[in-house]
Amino acid sequence: MIIKNMAENYPEVVAGVLIYNSKNEIFLAKCHKWKDKWVVPGGHLEIGETFNDCVKREVKEETNIDVDNIELVCIQESVFSEEFHQKRHMIFLDFAAKAVSKEIKLNKELQEYKWITAKKALTLELNSSTRKFIKEFIKIKCIGD
Repeated sequence: MIIKNMAENYPEVVAGVLIYNSKNEIFLAKCHKWKDKWVVPGGHLEIGETFNDCVKREVKEETNIDVDNIELVCIQESVFSEEFHQKRHMIFLDFAAKAVSKEIKLNKELQEYKWITAKKALTLELNSSTRKFIKEFIKIKCIGD
């Protein structure tokens, strides 16, 4: 038996990246894959790739931003979410990372972006995993009102 699409048979490991800048703003983008809701950049972990390398690669591919100070914030799962454009079981490893470059160039996965405070971001139409991620980021970073 030949397996054509592993994502249909096993959960997919995905790194989500909440990028923050020196003004304590976070980067969010609208994504057609998530019904045009605001999300963080990210994508699947490749075979032989470390988490840190995945974070750097995915952020660079989707936004052109270079990041450092990468730290794990939380772990989530998405089991056949109706918010996502495909039926997938994904394990999200959610990382925070500081932006070290400023020139933004979105790839085809993201339609528009904004820098916004984490608290204000919670007023946007976010997908459910991004909302939880931002709340965890606020707790960890002890961001007040």
